[in-house]
Amino acid sequence: MSLSEKIPKNPVLSCLSFGREGEPVPSILDAGEVRYLNRGSLAIAFALKHAGISSGDEVLIPAYHCLAMVEPVLWAGAQPVFFRIMGNTGLDLEDAERRLTGNCRVLIAPHYFGFPQDMLKAREFCDRHGLILMEDCAHAFFGGTAGHPLGSCGDYAIGSAWKFFPVDEGACVVSPRGRLGGSATKPMGFFSGIKSFLNTLEYAVKYRRLGWFNPVFRLAFRLKDGLWSMLKPKTAQNLPIKNENRGGSTGFDGNRVDLGMSRSSRMIMSASSKSRMSRNRRENYLKLLSRLGNLPGCRPLFGTLPEGVVPYVFPLVMENPEKVFPRLKEEGVPVIRFGEYLSEDMEKGLCRVSEDYSRRVFQFPCHQDLKPEELEWMMNKIEEALK
Repeated sequence: MSLSEKIPKNPVLSCLSFGREGEPVPSILDAGEVRYLNRGSLAIAFALKHAGISSGDEVLIPAYHCLAMVEPVLWAGAQPVFFRIMGNTGLDLEDAERRLTGNCRVLIAPHYFGFPQDMLKAREFCDRHGLILMEDCAHAFFGGTAGHPLGSCGDYAIGSAWKFFPVDEGACVVSPRGRLGGSATKPMGFFSGIKSFLNTLEYAVKYRRLGWFNPVFRLAFRLKDGLWSMLKPKTAQNLPIKNENRGGSTGFDGNRVDLGMSRSSRMIMSASSKSRMSRNRRENYLKLLSRLGNLPGCRPLFGTLPEGVVPYVFPLVMENPEKVFPRLKEEGVPVIRFGEYLSEDMEKGLCRVSEDYSRRVFQFPCHQDLKPEELEWMMNKIEEALK
């Protein structure tokens, strides 16, 4: 069985990544004061630390979550309090209100798969109960809600760069109310920064995006692996954290909460074409929706793509996930499974929607760097797996 992914799951660096901008695209970076960090879970921890969350406090977290949302809360010494979501992934704020205690300090509101929550309702809820609102924009770097950029309604917002930009790591904390003050990040070490950039190039070479540079860089990667094996013991405390979860573990390390993003990732982010990113993601999503939206055995989680939404992935709800998943993996189709591992601290049966989606929602890439033939190949394989 082949388990290697035949097409890129994440954005890939190439000459096409950079180009002239079209219409300005609002992003989380427009929402307020920014701090750049290494990873999204660290960004959540950074914000919790800045807000003074500590032992005895409680944080409201939706029942549909990944462990990267829970681990920073536990690291801060706080207690996660889970509440339900609705079938459209909207927050069930009535259920959240039932679970409020005098110790609740924060509500985390994720924009699942790039589709915004009703942030005006979330803002009103938090103001009414004296809660800090944290917008989790890990799936929604671009776009807006209620006429404002994503991230601008919360007291804090966090974003995940590598899900949208062709980089190996990176995240950010944004404070729309300018509260970050003197909170500083620690620069990534020189060798760790070099490794992060080489990882970005290696991913591009793997999917043949660098043309005749590919053989040149293959040699460089062999040298990198040898050099890193010698340097790793000396620099392990400053490594960039890998951006993919394996077996439910996120690799969260509280000692790196202040670790900044590499300089190369910051440069690539700044130079990348945001209009291309937004345009291509929307076009790819609509192609997937048109082709797969009416197939037997599945349904799209979101049957429309509202204006201004820049999707992270294309989520499909599968009728028989246990049968379809091994077929897709055997063919090398990249499948993302957000929420596959829910917190063991959450009461079983608390939210049937989240437990169902944890098992049945598969997400497929729709990022800006998919080639037309790659997208076509993936749609064919999904159709075959569903048959």
